[in-house]
Amino acid sequence: MADRDDIKVCHVVSYRDPAYIRTRNLRAALAHIEGVELFDATNSRRGFLRYFETLWKTLRIRLRHNPDVYVLGFRGHEIFWAVRLIAIGKPLLFDEFMSPSDALLSEGKGGGPGRLVGALIFPLEWLCLTFSARCLTDTILHQQFIAERFAVREEKIDVVYVGAVEPQEEPPAHGGGAEQPLSVLFYGTFLPLHGMDVLLRACKLVESMPVEFRIIGGKGKALARFQQLLSELNPGNVVHDTWVDFDELQSELIPNADLCLGGPFGGTPQARRVITGKTFQFLAQSKATVIGQVDEPVAFVDRRNCLLVEQGSPESLAAAFAWAAEHRDELEAIGRNGRRLFDKQFSVGALAAQVEASLRAVL
Repeated sequence: MADRDDIKVCHVVSYRDPAYIRTRNLRAALAHIEGVELFDATNSRRGFLRYFETLWKTLRIRLRHNPDVYVLGFRGHEIFWAVRLIAIGKPLLFDEFMSPSDALLSEGKGGGPGRLVGALIFPLEWLCLTFSARCLTDTILHQQFIAERFAVREEKIDVVYVGAVEPQEEPPAHGGGAEQPLSVLFYGTFLPLHGMDVLLRACKLVESMPVEFRIIGGKGKALARFQQLLSELNPGNVVHDTWVDFDELQSELIPNADLCLGGPFGGTPQARRVITGKTFQFLAQSKATVIGQVDEPVAFVDRRNCLLVEQGSPESLAAAFAWAAEHRDELEAIGRNGRRLFDKQFSVGALAAQVEASLRAVL
């Protein structure tokens, strides 16, 4: 990648979930690049002390190994200036995977107080983007949004897709038999972009059909709103669990589902700019996946490598469920085609090429 043998890269993360899929895949992509010697400064603590832990690790790496470039992963806004100081004289790549101010201002996260906080942190976010050597984000649509919202040159922002934890071998296509109800799986945090109200109303529309839903996740106010709507609609085809271990999702629930829900379905401004992490995870496991339509120029083709639905429309989503129930023999082929698309555009090798381009730009 450069004139010398190894490029020393320090990957810095301080997030409440140190195993977050974005973190895992960005680290894997960096490690995959030939000629990169990777040093990791990721927190293991989950509380407030995680910030000090990450900064101490970063400082030790600077003193012992003097990296050539630093990559500050999601969500690095809180420690940006401390990392910028430790990395003084070296280029810093900043992962603007998601805009905190936009989530508060446009997505209604946190209500009225959240909008106030969003207005306050907007200039801080602008400073992070402005004083980075380059920025990373997860879609071309987000690249365009960040450039416009924060007046950052679009050429300074690089796209690195989220990707997935890839199975070691081609996953078996389990699912239920044709005589069993269609098994549909969704998991998430129930953010506005996920469109849980849209999903539940779609579940209700197909209540009389042989379709069963397993919905996993939710917390706080989002969970309370979901549970209230669930009790009001009372769809008899929905089972809800608040939490399942990720390894169980990977090894049992996803392989045993007939159809997986990547979304997003909410139709919010953010929903129209993202490809969800769960979408990549389902594609990686060769599962037929329902995806909410966005204008990202990737090769999603309805009923070929996924099922595409109109966002914000319970009717469109319900129609996809009905089609899947009537064409179960086509779902396995759709899943296989989805895996081929994943291998080409979203695998760790593809992500590594995207990250390498960013490293080339600063080195």
